[in-house]
Amino acid sequence: MNFLKLDVKILRFFNQPFSPALNLIVSVIIFSIYGYILALVYYFYRKGRKRRILHLIASLLIGLAFVNFLKILVNRERPYAMYEDIKHVLTKADPSFPSAHSFTALLCFYFLPKEFPRWLKLLLTIYLVFLIPIGSMYIGIHFPSDVLVGGALGFLFPKVVSESFSVKIFKKIFRLERF
Repeated sequence: MNFLKLDVKILRFFNQPFSPALNLIVSVIIFSIYGYILALVYYFYRKGRKRRILHLIASLLIGLAFVNFLKILVNRERPYAMYEDIKHVLTKADPSFPSAHSFTALLCFYFLPKEFPRWLKLLLTIYLVFLIPIGSMYIGIHFPSDVLVGGALGFLFPKVVSESFSVKIFKKIFRLERF
């Protein structure tokens, strides 16, 4: 079995138990990532971790620019546009590869505060590492390979965009004096 066939087979596994109630729940899970980012920024702000906020924002902005560049470069169609049997909740105009939602989710996982209680870290790990990527396949907007590459980039990007580099960027752009 070649890679594309395996990609489609896995996608169909997650996409076929389609139901209106589950569609709403999964859509809320996927798009709540933006609220999570705001909550994370607020948490770091309350803890006085301004450098961490800058690192998160710089990694997110530079990383999403890179992800969108890859989307244009690869120009892979969405699964629902390629296969009639793939059900979808929404229609997106941009290309599929790599998944920006999985990128964002795994980038947020990288920034998960270590001091959170174990139960909260477990819940957030399930949400960020599993529910968002699998949800993207369930609603038919991403292939498994889109999700895997997007997630890998999301987890690795904060390592590429270091905290000190992020602070330097923001100091130059916004002429910040202290950080």
